[in-house]
Amino acid sequence: MFPLNVAGMLCLISFSSIAQDDSMAMDAQSCPDSFFELPLLPGASLCMSFDQELPASLTYHAKTDQTETRNFYLQKLGQAQSEELLKGRILLQYNQGQQTIIISPDGEGTQVDILVKS
Repeated sequence: MFPLNVAGMLCLISFSSIAQDDSMAMDAQSCPDSFFELPLLPGASLCMSFDQELPASLTYHAKTDQTETRNFYLQKLGQAQSEELLKGRILLQYNQGQQTIIISPDGEGTQVDILVKS
């Protein structure tokens, strides 16, 4: 098992979802096709990135459900080294835990959080 501070990741996700302070290194933008070489779903919207330096994160909304979103990442990246369901969120880990994709239910689609440690 990979060293993973899940509580810390979930706090980061919650924080990135509600951060509103302009003094923070937060960049709401149109969505790129990829983030540190990890793909985003076509039609990704509401992108917010914290990527001034590593570790970095990007959060976006997808119109697909959790299963479709999970399948997109498995098709693009291959089988995750670690996959777990935690508090209704799907956590996929790649590259010895250095890249994490978290897929959460969000209204009519999903919120996707991409975390890159190095």
